[in-house]
Amino acid sequence: MIPKASSSAPQTVDEFAIAEQALASVQNIAGDVRGSDLVRPTPCRGFDVVALVDHLVGTITRLGAAAGLTLPELLGGTIQQRIGQVARAVITGWRQRGLDGAVLFAGRTLTDRLALGILALELTVHGWDLSVALGRHLAVPDGVAEFVLAKAQRTLTARSLAIAGFDPPVPVRDDAVPLDRLVAFTGRDPYLRL
Repeated sequence: MIPKASSSAPQTVDEFAIAEQALASVQNIAGDVRGSDLVRPTPCRGFDVVALVDHLVGTITRLGAAAGLTLPELLGGTIQQRIGQVARAVITGWRQRGLDGAVLFAGRTLTDRLALGILALELTVHGWDLSVALGRHLAVPDGVAEFVLAKAQRTLTARSLAIAGFDPPVPVRDDAVPLDRLVAFTGRDPYLRL
């Protein structure tokens, strides 16, 4: 279940559904990347499209390994296939593992719920990076972006943002949509067009 934007009542959130919807949004963007797109710059400082995808796949792989999941060997393929193969394996494996434990990731002990939230954050924010680089729109449901932003704001400090490679948050308009607020929290200009 995805939280509704206007509801103030506490709701049960299915972290797996959030991660799956974030993945679906990235998959829609990555579906028709061409060879000439691979060297396009992205808003993620220092990364072109191919480096960004390598980073995203690497982070997802490390999250899965931290949870003790056995992941398939990536045998190349399109960007869409690479991201989908590893992310689906992590989501499926974590669903079987459950969310009642903890993992050691990047030198910190994280609850399973927080680690799965990091997966959704990585997919959503780097999906946005990819969409800007390719001149496309990332269609992320507001509830997904709101959930990921709320989790990030509760758990990421200025120091942890810097360690993760994010710039300091940037201001956004009062009427900014949830995805714009999320990418601004990670130091990106949500109105940027490359």
